[in-house]
Amino acid sequence: MDALPAEASCPICLEYFRDPVSIHCGHHFCRSCIERCWEWPTAGFACPRCRDTAPQRSLRPSRELERVLEIARRLSRGEALGSGDEEEEGCRRHREPLEVFCKEDGALLCAICRESRAHRAHTVLPVPEAVREFKEQIQARLQTLKDDREKLLEFREAEMRRNWEYLEKTEAERQRILSQFQGLRLSLEELSRHLLARLGDLESDIGKVQEENVTSLTKEISRLDTCVQELEEKCQQPARTFLQDISGTLTSLGEENLQLPPSPLPELEKKIHHFREENILLEETLRSFQDILMFELPEKMTVTLDPGTAHPQLLVAPDGSSVSWKSAQEPPGDGAGAGPAGTDPSVLGREGVTAGRRCWDVQVAPAGSWALGVARESLGSGAETPGSGAETPGSPEWELWSMGLCQGQFWALTALERIPLFPIRAPSRVRVALDYERGQVAFFDADKRSLIFAFPAASFKGQSIHPWFLVWGEGSRITLCP
Repeated sequence: MDALPAEASCPICLEYFRDPVSIHCGHHFCRSCIERCWEWPTAGFACPRCRDTAPQRSLRPSRELERVLEIARRLSRGEALGSGDEEEEGCRRHREPLEVFCKEDGALLCAICRESRAHRAHTVLPVPEAVREFKEQIQARLQTLKDDREKLLEFREAEMRRNWEYLEKTEAERQRILSQFQGLRLSLEELSRHLLARLGDLESDIGKVQEENVTSLTKEISRLDTCVQELEEKCQQPARTFLQDISGTLTSLGEENLQLPPSPLPELEKKIHHFREENILLEETLRSFQDILMFELPEKMTVTLDPGTAHPQLLVAPDGSSVSWKSAQEPPGDGAGAGPAGTDPSVLGREGVTAGRRCWDVQVAPAGSWALGVARESLGSGAETPGSGAETPGSPEWELWSMGLCQGQFWALTALERIPLFPIRAPSRVRVALDYERGQVAFFDADKRSLIFAFPAASFKGQSIHPWFLVWGEGSRITLCP
C-alpha cells in the first residue's frame, strides 16, 4: 500500500491515473495527459517515459487498471469493498465536497482537484450551473425527440391510411375484374346458348324438310310401283283381253312424264351458309381475344446471352444483352435458319425453361437477316455445346421453333424446314411467348400486340428449352429488352 501512489500515478501529471490508457510501448498515462503531449507531434509519437517512437497514434483503454486503482484507493482509505455503484458524498481522494464539474473529463471535482495540474486548464462549472446547463441541453434534445416521435406517429397514421386506401383500391379492382369476367362469362354462355338454339332450330328444320321430302317421294315411288305392277299384269293378259282399250292404255302411258319435285336442300344450304357468315366475325373476335391472352398471360423473364454458345462470327455484348454480326464479311449462302450443316450464326440464352408460361421481348435491327425463337437439344443426340465448333442449334441434333426475316421475306423456321409467312410489316420489337405445358411457341409484334405466327402444339419431353437468336449479315443486330 505504501508503494501504491508511485505505481498508480501518471508520469506526466503525477496524479492518480484518470481514464488510464496504454500506448504502443506498454506504458500507462492519463488519456488527457498523453493527448496533450501528442497534440503537436513532430516526428512520430514518442513515449514520454521511455522515448520509444511509433509512426501511428495508439491509445488502448485500461479498464482493468482503472478498476484496480479504485479498489486500491478505497482500501487505502480503510473503506469496505462493496458494489462500487453507490454514490459518495465527497472527493474520494481529498474527502472534500464535490463542488464543480469538469466539462473536458466529465467528472465532479473538489476544490483541491480543481487546482491540480490535471484540471487547471479545463473548463469547470459549479455543480448547479452544470446541472442546469446539461438539463437544458437534454430538455432541448428531448423536445426534439418528442417532436420527431409525433411526426413519425403522424406519418405512420398517414401511411396506414394510404395503405388502407390502396387495399380498398386493389379490392375494388379485384371486384371489378371479377364482375367483368363474370359478365363476360355470362354473355358468352348466353351467346353460346343462343347460337346452339339457332343450330337446334336449323337442325329441326332440316329434319322436318327431310321427313316431308321423304314422305312425298315415298308416295310417288309407291304410285309408280302400282303402275308398273298393273302394266306388267296387262302384258301377261291373253291377246284378246290385252288389245281391249289398248289405245287408252297407251294414252295414259304417254301422259306419264316423270318430273322430280323441287328439292328443299338448296334453301337449307343457304341458311347454313348465312349462319356461318354471321359467326365469322365472332370467331375473329374470339381469336383476337385468345391472341391477347397469349400475349398477356406469360410471365416476363430476363434473358442474357451465353457467349460460350455463340458462333465465332457473332459478337456478344459483355453483359449478354445484345448480339451482332462481327465483321463486314459477306455471309455465304442466301439466308438463315434450318441449315443441316450446323453452321448457323446463332447463340443461346443462359436461362432455360422447364415449366410454365414465359416471354421475352427483343429489339431487332432493320438491316441484315435475323431469327429468334427457342431451341431444344434432341434426346440422345450427344451434341456438343453450341458455338464450340461442333454442332449448333439449327443442326439435326437441335430442334428449333423460330421466326425470322431473310432478304425481306418472313419465315417460320424449324430445324429441318422453312415455311414462308404472309407479307407483314417488319416489326421493330418482337415478343416470344412460350407455353411449356401446351408446347406452344408464338411470336408477336410487341408494339402492336398482334400475333405474327404460332407453331402448332408440340411436346418438349420434359427437357430444358433455351431462347435462341440468330443474326446474319452486315448491320444485323438483336438487343434484348429489359
